[in-house]
Amino acid sequence: MPYTPALLPLLQKALASTSFCVDDMEGLGLGDWHASVLLDNTQYLSSFDPLAFNDRNLVGDTPLDIAYRLNRIALIEKLEALGALGDKQLRDWKGLGSFMPHDKYMHLPARQGKIKTLETRFRLGGSLNHRDVGGNTPIHWLAINGHFKAVKYFTDNYNIFELDMNAKNNEGNTARNLAILYGHHDIAEQLLIREINSCISAARIWHEMSAGWTWMLPSRNA
Repeated sequence: MPYTPALLPLLQKALASTSFCVDDMEGLGLGDWHASVLLDNTQYLSSFDPLAFNDRNLVGDTPLDIAYRLNRIALIEKLEALGALGDKQLRDWKGLGSFMPHDKYMHLPARQGKIKTLETRFRLGGSLNHRDVGGNTPIHWLAINGHFKAVKYFTDNYNIFELDMNAKNNEGNTARNLAILYGHHDIAEQLLIREINSCISAARIWHEMSAGWTWMLPSRNA
């Protein structure tokens, strides 16, 4: 399943800052359409196999499923116009965090970009996924206010800090969407890389878990 030549260098560049490579993506059934969604790139869609935009990866996600999950606005519009299949519940899913409309414990230091305070409060039980009255998580606020160093620190360690990289606010925006809206393109690029890493990692985990469950099924010859 080789990638379209024009897309391949973009994919390799993005993956260079992750823990994955092109072979990993191919092994998970992520084709051109999936890759373009992950890269948030619409430039080469016309050169892709038009019969493949509903292909599912090894965990069952179509390109539109991933676009909904990551709120890839331009890709959603393109794929929906083509009649692509996707689960709209993924578009509407806001994230794992609880709704904490009056929380200042985590959200105030996030607005101020205070890394040490956020890290300490996380270790004392605070969550970087809780949503305030506008549905924004602390990572949303770091992105809005342009705190690149803090965004990089927490997203580079998203597993340690249990970050939901796909969390959306009440308007459906991810932290990356907001970074773009507020003109913080360095943060948007950092979040793109972490979204890609998180998505591939989740797909691999689900695939490996599914394979494990298959081994646990009773043999027909038993």
